Parts: sequence; C-alpha cells; structure tokens
Amino acid sequence: MPKEKLKTKFTSITVMILITALILLIFTFAGCKKSTSDSASGTSESSTTIAQVSESSSEANQNASSETTNEVQIQGPIEVTDGMGNKITLEKPAQKIIVFSPSILEIFAGLDAMDKVAEVDNWSVQNNEPLARGYGGAGDANGINFETVTKINPDLIIVVGSAYASNTENEFGKLKDLGYKVYMTNSISLEITYTEIENIGKIIGKAEEGKVMSENLKKQVEDIYSKVKDLPEDKNPKVFYMVWNDPIMSAGKNTFVNELIEKAGGINIVAKDGLTDWPEYSLEKLISNNPDVIIAPISLAANPDILLKDAKFSTINAVVNKKVFSIPDNPISRPNQNVIKGLMMMSMAIHPEIFGEFKLVE
Repeated sequence: MPKEKLKTKFTSITVMILITALILLIFTFAGCKKSTSDSASGTSESSTTIAQVSESSSEANQNASSETTNEVQIQGPIEVTDGMGNKITLEKPAQKIIVFSPSILEIFAGLDAMDKVAEVDNWSVQNNEPLARGYGGAGDANGINFETVTKINPDLIIVVGSAYASNTENEFGKLKDLGYKVYMTNSISLEITYTEIENIGKIIGKAEEGKVMSENLKKQVEDIYSKVKDLPEDKNPKVFYMVWNDPIMSAGKNTFVNELIEKAGGINIVAKDGLTDWPEYSLEKLISNNPDVIIAPISLAANPDILLKDAKFSTINAVVNKKVFSIPDNPISRPNQNVIKGLMMMSMAIHPEIFGEFKLVE
C-alpha cells in the first residue's frame, strides 16, 4: 500500500477513536450529573419524609399530652361537701379510710370497696356486725383510739355528724386538729342520702358506680311513692312508729323514719302533732290519735305479740285490727341504699291492697 494512503487511513481511524471517546465522555458526564441530581433529589425526599414523621410524632405527642392532661383533670382533686356543710378536698381517691359509721360502711360494701376500709368503729365490732368482722375498732363517740388512728395514718376519717356534735370532749374535733381529713355524715333525708352515696363514690374513685347506686335507689323510691302520692287523705292510714314502749318514744318531723312513712303513703301522727326528732309521746295522745298501723323495730318487738298483748294499747285500732308490724332496724334507721328494703316493708304494712301482704324483705 502506498505510504500516503496508509497515512490517510490511520488518520481516519484516529479521528473515529477520538470522536467515540468524546461521545463516551459526554455520556459519562451526563450520567454523573444525573446521578448527583438524583442523589440530591433523594436526599431532599428523605429529609421531607423525616420531617413529616417528626411532625406526625410531634402531633401524636401533643395529642398524648392532651389526653394525659385530660386524664389528670379527671383524676385531679376530688371535692365533696359533707353532711355538715364542710368542703372536703382530696388530691386523689382515698385508699385508707377509717369509718365510724355502720350506715356508711354498708355503702362501701355496696360499692365493692371494703378493701378501702382500714378500720371501723368499736360499736360495730362489739355488736358483731357482719361487715366489721376482722377489724379491731378505732373508737367511737365515747372515745377515739388515737394510737390506732396514728398507726393507720388514714387518708380520710368518716364520722357521724350527730356523734361529732354531741361528743362532750369533742374527740372527733381532735382528729382535725391532728391534720386528718374528716368527713361528717348527716343523712336526715332521702335527698341527702342520695348525695352522700355519690360522695362516697367520688371519695374512693368510684364516682360512676356511686351515681348509678344513688339513681337506682331514687328510682325505686319514686316507683313506690308514685303508687300512693295521689291518694286522698282519707285513704292514707294513720301510722305510729314506736321507737320504744316504756317510756313511749317515736319519730317526728326531720327524721328519716317520718319521710319513709310519707313515701309509703301513711300519715305520721307524731309529725302531724308538730313534734320533731325523737320525742317521748304520751299514752293519752297515742290513744286519742288512734293510729291504724303501728310499726316497731325488731329490737323493740321481735314478735308483734309483745305489743298486741300489751293491755295499755288494747283499744287502739292498729291493735284491734292486728295491724302491728315488726321491721328490722337497719333498713329503717340506716340511710343508705338498703333503705329501699325498709320502705318496701313499710309500704306493705301501710297499703297491703297496693303492695301485697306484709313480709320481711332480706
């Protein structure tokens, strides 16, 4: 091959190689640029995703914080007003409570909260009250066992308001002086009883259960009362509740018993005389007012024959017609959810034509 032709061919090949290398270099640069761009884009997307997660997490934390705050508000300080008008404030539900009230003790049992009762009153222990078994007693209106109280260091102490007021040495007052929170119960009406049931529920962290118990009791009472409230007065029997027979004592206005008599469709002859609380009542007045029904607690007359056979009562309509009934003491005298049993028995004793023949309600 001539030299010139060989040179020309070599030159052409060289040019082609250079062109190819240039093309490859351009594509390589473009690819690197795209990769860098993609990488930058990927970083940006990744950063956005983290930001979104962070924002979402922040919102979740805020929501959780809000829920926690709401929960704290719900479980925050508990405020109730006791039966004597005193405001009681607890930072949280009470876990150790000394209960100097058999009636309130039954509310604790009804709310399935006996585990909150650290100690009870001496009277309940000495009288072998079922709910007081296993307890030693921390005193009563006659005296407080301060050593026991101090050892227990209760979150709250519940006492009977009347016992507090009548205690000459005011030992219940000393409990307050020592810094203990004291709730004084004073249920002298059904309305106050409804409130105190709810108060106990709040105090022990069972507000909803206490409200349900209170509302159920109120409904049952009103169901009974609705059957007699529109009766004409001459259809309402005259009733005498005999607390004791020598001297004769009864229940007047401003008593729980009087309200039950009225709710059962009876006329309390003692209240009608304008007497209040737990007065003595003369035999002459009893004979003169001539009640149609006599009701006595079982502690006085476990058997109605005790009164039926008493000669001094022999001319009274209730005795003549054998309308003398003995009712267990507790559901009549203890203002709590079990009072409905007492009301049912009173209703049967006073209006058997509406509620059926009298029988004990356990």
